[in-house]
Amino acid sequence: MKRTVFVFCGVIFLLLQLNTAACAQSPGQKAALQGYLQSWNDGIAKDKIISFVESVTTPFGKGFVPKELRRAFFDMDGTLLCEKPEYLEVEAAEYRLKEKLAKDPALGQKSIYKAVSENDRKYLYRQVKEVILEAFAGETLEFYQKYCQDFVFNRKHPRFSRPYGELFYAPMLELMDYLDDQGFTVYVVSTSQQEFVRSISKSIFKLPDDQVIGTMVGFSLANLDKNEPPVFVRTREYFTPYNADNEKIVRMRERGVMPSIFGFGNSMGDYAMLDATADSGLPNLVCILDHDDPEREYEYHKTELLDAAKQRNWNIVSMKSDFRTVFRNK
Repeated sequence: MKRTVFVFCGVIFLLLQLNTAACAQSPGQKAALQGYLQSWNDGIAKDKIISFVESVTTPFGKGFVPKELRRAFFDMDGTLLCEKPEYLEVEAAEYRLKEKLAKDPALGQKSIYKAVSENDRKYLYRQVKEVILEAFAGETLEFYQKYCQDFVFNRKHPRFSRPYGELFYAPMLELMDYLDDQGFTVYVVSTSQQEFVRSISKSIFKLPDDQVIGTMVGFSLANLDKNEPPVFVRTREYFTPYNADNEKIVRMRERGVMPSIFGFGNSMGDYAMLDATADSGLPNLVCILDHDDPEREYEYHKTELLDAAKQRNWNIVSMKSDFRTVFRNK
């Protein structure tokens, strides 16, 4: 009998020790043990994310948010992937213009083609909307999406010598997967063209088309009277509103996907989206990615956004300190 009591007490003691050890773990350590966020370093930023997710997903908890209201919104360029030296969709458009010029040198008389051939960055920056329209005007949606896929997964970044498709941030992709597993509906809200993002969203983000919101280029229907699936052809105009700055919120409202309880961005172009998250009236978390790692990526700071984030107690994520790895291993 004494031996039985001794063994029983020993088991209880062991369980208490294990429970104490588990309680002593940070939220980030607990998530790592479950296989989440392996590319993140342990620290305040990671712990804030895990603690928030645990709070809004714990039934009957003070911060619980029903699954149908758990929406997370991510900017793309500079938040999910490297945006230097140029936005990815702009790189693809300029490359296409060079291809068209090589096939028809007479196009060199036009200002946009002349600027591309001379690498006139100032002109191309000022006329970036026209560059994107001209590059694929008259092409079918099918051609455009296949072209973008081929560019992203086969063309290499000038500094890293890796396909652009390998330059999406590993920690951010893990975060999107983590939120999805915890019952969030994850959206990418980008100023890049909607169909550009959709061309890669399933393979990279694991997101369906209806969870991508971007700038929309006009399309015309080319085969209305034919007994075949519709063929959409790109025009030289944008649908309004152009999905940038405050207009991101307009598009989100039109799509009926507000409110948001989690927002992640990296520039003032994302501020309205992040502000709407912070003002949702629900438990929320806003995160900012600060590019402070010149060795593994680039160093540039959006000081206006960082100042606002500090004033509003938003979660500032340091690429240098909080990302264990930046890009996925080859």
